[in-house]
Amino acid sequence: APPRPTPNQRGGRGGGRRGKNDPDPNFLDDGTPVAPLQRSQDRWVPVKSNSMMVDTEKKIKGILNKMTKEKFDKLSAQMCEVPILSYEILAMIIKHVYEKAIFEPTFGDMYSELCLRLSQTAKRADFVKIIESDEEPPTEDGTEGDGTSSSENLVYRWSNDVDTNDDEVVGPFDTPEGCIDAALDPDNCPDPVKRGDQELVLHNVKIRRGIFIKTLRTKEGSEGDNKFYAVFFSRDQAEEIGQQMSDIFLSEREAINDGIKQNSFKRSLLNKCEDEFNKQDIYMHWKEEMAAYQATKESLTESERAQKEEDFEFRRMNIKKQMLGNIRFIGELYKKDMLKEKIMRYCIHSLMKIEEVEHGSAKFVDIKDDSMDDEDHEALSNLFTTIGQTMDRPGARRYIEAYFQKMSKLSNDKRLSSRYRFMYKDLIELRGNKWKARREKETAKTLDEIKKDFEREERLQAQQSAQGGRGYGGRGGGRGGGGGRGGGDYRGGDRRDSRRESRGGGGSSFYGGRGDGGGRRQSSKPQIDEQGFTVIGRGQPIPAKGGGGSKTPPSGRQHSPAPSRSPPPPKSKPSGAAPLSKEKLEQKAKNMRAEFMADSNEGEVLLTMDELSSTPNAGLTVVQVNTDSAMDCKDAERDAIIEMLSILAEKGKLSRSDFETPMGDLIEFIDSFVIDSPRAFKYLGDMLAEFLRVKVLDVPWMCRQCAKLKELDPDTKSAERVILETIESMKEIDSVGIDGAKSFFGSSSEAALETLLGADRWSEVKAEKLA
Repeated sequence: APPRPTPNQRGGRGGGRRGKNDPDPNFLDDGTPVAPLQRSQDRWVPVKSNSMMVDTEKKIKGILNKMTKEKFDKLSAQMCEVPILSYEILAMIIKHVYEKAIFEPTFGDMYSELCLRLSQTAKRADFVKIIESDEEPPTEDGTEGDGTSSSENLVYRWSNDVDTNDDEVVGPFDTPEGCIDAALDPDNCPDPVKRGDQELVLHNVKIRRGIFIKTLRTKEGSEGDNKFYAVFFSRDQAEEIGQQMSDIFLSEREAINDGIKQNSFKRSLLNKCEDEFNKQDIYMHWKEEMAAYQATKESLTESERAQKEEDFEFRRMNIKKQMLGNIRFIGELYKKDMLKEKIMRYCIHSLMKIEEVEHGSAKFVDIKDDSMDDEDHEALSNLFTTIGQTMDRPGARRYIEAYFQKMSKLSNDKRLSSRYRFMYKDLIELRGNKWKARREKETAKTLDEIKKDFEREERLQAQQSAQGGRGYGGRGGGRGGGGGRGGGDYRGGDRRDSRRESRGGGGSSFYGGRGDGGGRRQSSKPQIDEQGFTVIGRGQPIPAKGGGGSKTPPSGRQHSPAPSRSPPPPKSKPSGAAPLSKEKLEQKAKNMRAEFMADSNEGEVLLTMDELSSTPNAGLTVVQVNTDSAMDCKDAERDAIIEMLSILAEKGKLSRSDFETPMGDLIEFIDSFVIDSPRAFKYLGDMLAEFLRVKVLDVPWMCRQCAKLKELDPDTKSAERVILETIESMKEIDSVGIDGAKSFFGSSSEAALETLLGADRWSEVKAEKLA
């Protein structure tokens, strides 16, 4: 480009003032006139700067390379904050996210969530700019004008890559109109100048008399405020320069709507998915190179052939990984509602080589001259493993049934490899098991989740070791010595003590030890005394090998070799983990809730509850801590609490007595909870309904607790409200409904309800709520 005009130049071409002795610029030194300037084919055209693209790409790659599930929230927020200033940047972001998702399929769900967040952030497509044009509108057959003629009526286009980082600009001008005048009058237009570090923003884009004119202005607050610069070129050069423009629209609103629709993140991602899925033969280049190698491999040495074949196998595995990763990522996007179900059906039909007889009929025929190859079988299996549970719902049931009918045929087709036949059998079994896999699916995990998995495995191993190391246990001493289950004396203590005694038996310790017979061995290796006897208990030996004495009888008591008398049973010792303090027990109960909310793992909850069995009143504390929290927490947490306690009750880990005291307290003090939580009655009703369903509470007990409210205030309506909310909540439980609610509040409970509410009022409630 020409050098920037010096300060003594007043603008324009040769517009400076000339002194008396200065040579005339219109003539050469020999007096020959200077030829006028001609518009050449290689004249100046604007050059785009790619510095913004390079910087943005570097930032995107850096974020994606650090992306883990642990850091996902923080890094995804950084991704969403990256300014998307052009469609090129949007396409670049999608390209890199897509590549990461394909080659890291374990993280597919994480990258699909990232796409969802990006689509919500980039929904507006602010980089789409509207171009006001005086071109002739297209004719009825859609033919556009040549661009040189102008019309009195304005039309509009949109562009998704109007750049503001041009290296050279024309100006400055005092007004936007000055930019247009300069673009339309090339003879008096000043030369372009280097932009330098000047910050410019877009003012508008117009097409006038076939010239594309982009007007830029200085950023507010910068030096030279309110100055305008122009970048312009012939509309016919747009493709050559790389300036994208849409077709012509007759109204600005049409142009805006179409621009936003065509350039949204979701639409661009869909286009990317379609392009990747529709690649005809992903192995085409690999096959061509493999054929060339086969033709020339005889001329290679053995080491060269081995290296080539290793390279080919590596590339083949990468291509296959890319194909399967693409299918899985498409499925993950569908699960996030980023892709519609009809798109998934299109993918399934393409893989199964079938076509629908009539749209919406769910009846299919095989496509002639087109059969499934090995990649299709594997891709189809991966796709259904990913989306099967989401797609298998009542609205799509007809299609799912048709797909699985064909899979059933394929699973018995002897022409297929046994690997693919068993893939289809596994899919059919998976669906029959309500999409619950026999083996846990490998997914990305946080460090906390990995730690929990490790702890869970350790607990399982410890329990299996403990169960495998138990000695003989008789009925009398199997769980705590002489008393067995419930063998304690209830007369000397309160109810809690009796529950504690019943766990450990009459001879158990305070924490309910299992006694000699049921306890764990102190050492996995038996101790042998000098005479060859195995030492047990308090030191009474038995022969280590047969022939030296009598064997230990299968009972809770151990007998010495002397036949005359048996020693008293040794005192029971607590087995398993040491009992927890009150504070640690309460913290454990809270942790149970947090872990269950995170992964809804029923087995984990049961294992944790087993660990607490050596601590007195563990069940009571677990119920109390969690039901108290349920009165003042979010709905999702409350649902998790109720489900967790219900599971523990159904599996026998919690008893009726564990529920009665905490729930009785909630009923008694419900008026206090309402002050802080206006919906406390509803929350209490939800809990009572579920605990009635699993039969750890009953309606007469609930009525007795509600009666305590009337003892404090005879005119209170709280007792009646507890009953009403519980009935409503029971009706909302799918497995109960109104018929189940009638049975729970039926004849066996009516006497208690009439006593609490009065016969007339109960009849009204029954007619209103249970009719």
